[in-house]
Amino acid sequence: RSLMTSLVRPAAPGASGGPQGTYRLRVEADGVLLSDLDAPVRGVSVHSQGGGGLADVVVRTSDGEEVTAEAKAVTVSGADFRYRADIQTGGPVRTRTWTVRAGAWGLMLPVPAS
Repeated sequence: RSLMTSLVRPAAPGASGGPQGTYRLRVEADGVLLSDLDAPVRGVSVHSQGGGGLADVVVRTSDGEEVTAEAKAVTVSGADFRYRADIQTGGPVRTRTWTVRAGAWGLMLPVPAS
């Protein structure tokens, strides 16, 4: 299960400004530029690695390539876009930053009855 996932979509049809099915977004991982507005992307996903305090970032380019990185913070900026974090859809927003916090999520199970 992903602690943070962004499935990026434009707020309205035609808002992407690129080829159909692509979006003009700026994606940064720990301040390092992975994609800029002049290179449309098909999608962005961010998944927690678990206890390591890092996230796996994948940017899918319009030509089908994947740009990957590991980061503690990921910022996505662009024209109004929507995103999905777990099962909740958010937006439209112009900028959104996700920050991994080690140990921020946890699951406690009851002790089995003996």
